[in-house]
Amino acid sequence: MTEPDESGAQGTRIKGASLLARLQYLAERGGDALREAVFERLPPPDRRILQNRPLPSSLFPLELNARLDEAIAQVLDPAHRVAVYRELGRASAQQNLHKFHGIFLQGRGPHDLLSGFPAVRATYYSDGAASYEKTGDSSGVFRVAGARSHSLPDCESTAGYFERAIELLGGREAKVELGRCRTRGDERCEFRCEWR
Repeated sequence: MTEPDESGAQGTRIKGASLLARLQYLAERGGDALREAVFERLPPPDRRILQNRPLPSSLFPLELNARLDEAIAQVLDPAHRVAVYRELGRASAQQNLHKFHGIFLQGRGPHDLLSGFPAVRATYYSDGAASYEKTGDSSGVFRVAGARSHSLPDCESTAGYFERAIELLGGREAKVELGRCRTRGDERCEFRCEWR
């Protein structure tokens, strides 16, 4: 689950576009019945926010996104939650890259996307410093440090996002490994990306 920083300051906030991608995923996967099954697992304040269709540019607590992802995983495949988080990230990339970041899909490759993604991340998350290091012709490491909040659903869905984004830009057999992760006690999160 998401944890605030030790100072007790407000945690990380994310753009409503992430929540809307989840709602779109539910609509395409199972319609109203699936959405209602997921909403039943959420606390009433979360349900109210989601039923009112959050604005893509509004900010919401990362905890809300984590609870939504966890509820989706509990309904779809509780024994394989990480696989569900990855699929949510892949669906988000499919939807949001085309909708909001089409420039990355115009004759560019995976390194162009990943090297530009620290700036994109800054438009979706309220805090945390991101960087990208190219480590080979078809590999690189995306790092995030200093975010006040973190969650396993967010990290795994980010890995899924990168996998699908790399594929959309021509990379084959994309794999993203969480080499380090704050959910495991590391000081930062590292997404080790490889493709062919």
